[in-house]
Amino acid sequence: MYTVAVFLFAVCAVLAVSSVSGGAILCERSKGYIHCPPGQRIAVHYAYYGRTHDRSICPHPATSNQNCRASGSFNKIKNACHNKQVCYLAANNGVFGDPCVGTYKYIDVNFSCVQAYKNSRTLI
Repeated sequence: MYTVAVFLFAVCAVLAVSSVSGGAILCERSKGYIHCPPGQRIAVHYAYYGRTHDRSICPHPATSNQNCRASGSFNKIKNACHNKQVCYLAANNGVFGDPCVGTYKYIDVNFSCVQAYKNSRTLI
């Protein structure tokens, strides 16, 4: 199994990072990159921007709403990352909207790195 490198950079905040077996968390107001090794591409399995966990993920005092996901956030994250070797993500309300005003949110992505195949054409 290849090690997946996840590099995250903070913007206007202290960045809390969690990377667990093909997963990445980017706390609100953070941005970062997901990388796969050469010859492999990102396969996004699930992803959202919002909050579904307590303070154990992206600790912050404003975590009362633990049942919110931005509508369309899976598709935005998938469009940014799926089938690419590297993708850039920014966890902020400007990108995803604010699904739970007053709650500190994050991007949660579960992905794997899969073998990249060249497109082939079959001539008939």
